[in-house]
Amino acid sequence: MARRNVNDKRAKLLVCIIKKGNEPALTEACNECCPTLSFTGIGYGTAKSHYMSYLGLDEIEKRVVYSLIPDYCEGTVLRTINKRLKLYLMGNGIAFTVPLSGISSIISGAVLTTQNRDDAPTAQKLKRLKEKSKMHELIIAVVNQKFTDAVLDCSRAAGATGATIFHTRSINNKQVEQLLGTSIKQETDTVFFLTSHEYKQKIMEAIRDCAGLKTDGGAILFSIPVDSLVGLGRFEADDSFVPEEDE
Repeated sequence: MARRNVNDKRAKLLVCIIKKGNEPALTEACNECCPTLSFTGIGYGTAKSHYMSYLGLDEIEKRVVYSLIPDYCEGTVLRTINKRLKLYLMGNGIAFTVPLSGISSIISGAVLTTQNRDDAPTAQKLKRLKEKSKMHELIIAVVNQKFTDAVLDCSRAAGATGATIFHTRSINNKQVEQLLGTSIKQETDTVFFLTSHEYKQKIMEAIRDCAGLKTDGGAILFSIPVDSLVGLGRFEADDSFVPEEDE
């Protein structure tokens, strides 16, 4: 693994949840900005139909694209895909970046090239980005599928404005189940919530109370920081992420 220095260029993980069929446009937009390594998978909206409007899910199936990008191109990439895929319109998708703690030296050598350095952030922008990194969180809840709707209900009441749901399965967890003193349901849903930092604790507490690990919902909760995001009708305070008018 490549060792990181505070002055080194760094890679970030770009996560995009978009409409089926938009993957080519997304990856083309990314590669126009910088060298990008991307992978795609499928996410599902399993909530009842009356949840679809507030989740921004106008169809059941979504595409999730994970990309490795250079940190100095983060602003350019988010601006470009926000405009190209019109993520500023409700239901078109969402994109956010997550910091990485390590990356293989071979991959970093390919992704972290010296081109496009004109997008390197100034000291003022670095300070603003550092402040913004504390503004967003990704909450992940792994829950018994029968309680997914209950989790969506209570999280919405606590301030959640969006979610993406993946069908998952519990596998080979007997050892930790013995330590926890409870069993984990085999058929689960993993629900991703993007939220502002101020709502993170409220949402996690609401999910714990209605479907926590010691209840039949058996929800396992954790969160990770998000650096920057566009989508879900959200306009960033930073002008660099406000969409430009189409030509």
